Amino acid sequence: MKKQTPRFQSVTVLPDLVVSATYTDGRTAIVSMRGVIKSYPAFAPLESAEEFATARIADWGFTLEWNCGMSLDCDRFFELSLEQSDMVENVRFRQWQDSHALSLAEAAKAIGLSRRTISQYRTGARPVPRVVALACKGWSSDYMKDAA
Repeated sequence: MKKQTPRFQSVTVLPDLVVSATYTDGRTAIVSMRGVIKSYPAFAPLESAEEFATARIADWGFTLEWNCGMSLDCDRFFELSLEQSDMVENVRFRQWQDSHALSLAEAAKAIGLSRRTISQYRTGARPVPRVVALACKGWSSDYMKDAA
């Protein structure tokens, strides 16, 4: 039986433009939206405390949205939480796996690790070591040569 994709279960707006979200798989992610608001002018309406407080779950739990129309999907929100926790390599690992449409088992086989380890890298339970990041780059390079 295939596991369901984790999505938002609940969100809480915190002071200083911070959102805490609990996912259906029990994970909690906390994100400061300050950088997003500063980097992307479309998010400027969220600087208003009143507007920011309108955050709610939409699209059956796959989206966080505000009354002004701004939104973030649950995967990107989780990646932002990893980035803000200095786990950028975990985000890159997720992007590598997703860009090649690799399941946990396929990713494990591709770089010679266990499925469990791949899951831990993907969820941020363990930081991705540099040697694993380099293995992913090497695998991608070989994959692109084979595809050509």
